Amino acid sequence: MFKVVLATAVLLSGSAAMAVQKSSPKIQVRIDFVEALAPRDTTSSERFQRDYVHAILTAKSLTEKRLASCGYELKTETSFYDSTDPIQARETAAKSSAAGAWMIVGPRRSNHYLLLAQGSPETPTVSLMASAKEVGELGPLHQSISPLNSVMAKVAAKEAASGIRNKVQKTYFTVVNEDCVACMDFSASFDAHSKSYKLIKLGEARVSGDAPETSSLQEQIESLRPDIVLLPNYSKSAARVMAALEGSKVSPLFVGGDGWGDSKYGFVQNGEHLASATGITVRGLPPVEEGMKSFPLGKKLATLENVGVDTPWSGPGLAIVRLIDRTTDLLCQNRPKHAAGFRETFRLAGRKTYSAPWGVSVYRLKNGILSYQGMRKAQE
Repeated sequence: MFKVVLATAVLLSGSAAMAVQKSSPKIQVRIDFVEALAPRDTTSSERFQRDYVHAILTAKSLTEKRLASCGYELKTETSFYDSTDPIQARETAAKSSAAGAWMIVGPRRSNHYLLLAQGSPETPTVSLMASAKEVGELGPLHQSISPLNSVMAKVAAKEAASGIRNKVQKTYFTVVNEDCVACMDFSASFDAHSKSYKLIKLGEARVSGDAPETSSLQEQIESLRPDIVLLPNYSKSAARVMAALEGSKVSPLFVGGDGWGDSKYGFVQNGEHLASATGITVRGLPPVEEGMKSFPLGKKLATLENVGVDTPWSGPGLAIVRLIDRTTDLLCQNRPKHAAGFRETFRLAGRKTYSAPWGVSVYRLKNGILSYQGMRKAQE
């Protein structure tokens, strides 16, 4: 396992501030970050890893004065593991809990985050993107910044139906990764909402891994000729299926969940052999420049020069900044003196503080480009 220990930069200056620091020892608040971003992990780029760390450091430095004025000092440790070894999420969480972490920021993928919650049942946790229905059933100590799949799938079904014009009944075929908890959950949620928008399901194919076999899929889809192909999978798998239909006898509207990535990250944007593909995808995170406008620290970042130079902001980076901003609010408003006190504060206020702040964002795929179309309310 690869670990990065992040030290807090001291921003207070002047003799008066130094005197305050000496006379008032700060309560150290430990927050651990656990994510599938190991250096050897082929599904996550070094750029994404660098952005993740940069977001933590930036948010820490910009909230340090305020935290100090409330009597706190933030300490963080970040543990990266390989996405092919998700059991490390649970093991790392157990170690973090035993070491006294006040809160753990867990993995983006739902199946990984569910394992992490198992390893830290009494330590508050927050995922940046987990969206499976099981995440919503974990209880008040475990929250996600993303809307659940049931919410996003309803938006996806509505957008898909409106994207196919001049047909009363519209058909769809699903290709879903059965080794992905969130993908299967999104598929089931889409099916549940499809009748409301007169979408008729023709069939489903289940695949596994980032490189599914596509020749039989192509034959099946060409024979059924669906108006829509639902691909609620991660970007690498989704892009491979879309590419297999490039230049084929059908040109369906592709529809995705919160796994395709955006205009900066993922394998769909500018993907090979996707120039003619058209599609719609939904996400729990808006573009960074939009999301930053919605909370105080984000607005402050937007006014600073040279923030994020050589480190493009990702959606999870945006979520990290907001999470640290909201955690600062939670600490300063409630003033817990120890981890147990924070746990009770989180139990009462965690959902309101952290969950689904941006609703559902809609992106359109055209000419190889994923472009933001706007936000929809996060409601059933």
